[in-house]
Amino acid sequence: MKSLALLKRFVFTIATLMVACSAFAQSKFNKEQLFLGSGLNLGFFNGFIIGLNPEVGYSFNRFVDAGVSINFNYVSQNDPGFPATYRQTVYGGGPFLRIWPMDRFFIGGQYEYNTLAYSEKFNGRIQNRSSYNAQSLLVGGGFGSRFIGQSQFYTSIMIDVMGDRNSPYVDQFNRQLPVFRTGFTFYFKQKKAPRRSPRDGR
Repeated sequence: MKSLALLKRFVFTIATLMVACSAFAQSKFNKEQLFLGSGLNLGFFNGFIIGLNPEVGYSFNRFVDAGVSINFNYVSQNDPGFPATYRQTVYGGGPFLRIWPMDRFFIGGQYEYNTLAYSEKFNGRIQNRSSYNAQSLLVGGGFGSRFIGQSQFYTSIMIDVMGDRNSPYVDQFNRQLPVFRTGFTFYFKQKKAPRRSPRDGR
């Protein structure tokens, strides 16, 4: 399982670099294509996940966005067969890639390396505390609006395919927790709207 996870990470990293390098080679750096934003992270299954994902990225062309994101998540899971609640505070980050093969729809992935503070609550009392690190590789797709030089809005659903049992995106039974994200981004140097001629009217 560990070797498979490492292979997935390696393939994703290589694919990301190939796409980014190819896209960058075909375009010059333009401040109007540099963006900053944040996503709202939500998930529900025997509890919930909620968090923020600030990001900075670059639109290489009309198909490819790539950049770096950091994340802050709070996870709470209930044990259906026992009066227990498992809680995690998560922070970390990593690179992301979004490919827009058609208007309003995209596929993408994000590698994360997270630090987790974990606690268990039994019958109203916290009994166990620990902290550890975990890797995640979120893949999925979504839809949204994307206007290079102005703004973006998107909604996505992703799952963690890395297979790390300590991932914040699996429950205590190692079952996948679907991750829903809604994000807003704004470009650093927005394109100016063209001036209207008096002949254009209103």
